[in-house]
Amino acid sequence: MYLFYNGPAACSFNSGRFSFYGVSATPTVKFDGSSAGYSPSTYPSSITNRLAEPCYLDIDVSFVGDATGGTAYYSITAEQDLGTSGQVKIHSVITEDHDMAGSGWGYYIGMEMMWLPVGFPLGSQGNVVDFTGPYPQTIDVSGTYSLNPIAHTFDNLNVVTYVQASTGAKQILNANYMDLPDTATGIVEDATVGLSSTDLTVWPNPSTGSFSIGTVLTDGVSGSVSVFSLAGRTVEYFDASPVTEVTIPETGIYFVVLETSNGECIRERFTVVD
Repeated sequence: MYLFYNGPAACSFNSGRFSFYGVSATPTVKFDGSSAGYSPSTYPSSITNRLAEPCYLDIDVSFVGDATGGTAYYSITAEQDLGTSGQVKIHSVITEDHDMAGSGWGYYIGMEMMWLPVGFPLGSQGNVVDFTGPYPQTIDVSGTYSLNPIAHTFDNLNVVTYVQASTGAKQILNANYMDLPDTATGIVEDATVGLSSTDLTVWPNPSTGSFSIGTVLTDGVSGSVSVFSLAGRTVEYFDASPVTEVTIPETGIYFVVLETSNGECIRERFTVVD
């Protein structure tokens, strides 16, 4: 992301990130609050170490609006106590990719720009989320955003959302990346990629452990269904069928993923409670 403090990329979000990390140089690369240096050769080990950390947090994002702006809705679910001290915040930024740098960019003229912040549904400082239990616990937040359709190419807009501890190592607890959907006709979830003729449903939700998974496939298309825990463990796997009865005895947050032979993928989340 372009974290420039001045020039064409300067914005309140960038300024807030500079202040949060206490940096004054560009570029500055950090992993969980610790500097990773300026050489990309140092990054793989930091990324590998971070990927090995278990995740107990899920983020769902949806939008209502159009190319000029609207409202963003966020649902953040913690499966257990996150083990953090101090504030935990959710941040969200709409970024623009694939534009070519113009005359105002100096050295970068003619280069393709990526991850340029252009909209901030939760403001430049994010929103505090206070998980107190019992778990699993879901917190919902929302915020408005505005865009300039003349300056911002809608097809180039993406949304980066992340939940971060504000103290200590300032660890990113989880993140969500999605294309900004064309939401003029209503709420669009980021869970579905593909054609609307395919469907996946889970009921009842929440449940006490026994539930049904239903799938709808177009003629000539096959599919498989996987059930994952929030930590990424596969707990069920079977061929897609109109209705399958499943029992999971452990409480927590789970994901059902339908993958089809024509490349579609649909995800649904459900919760098992006591």
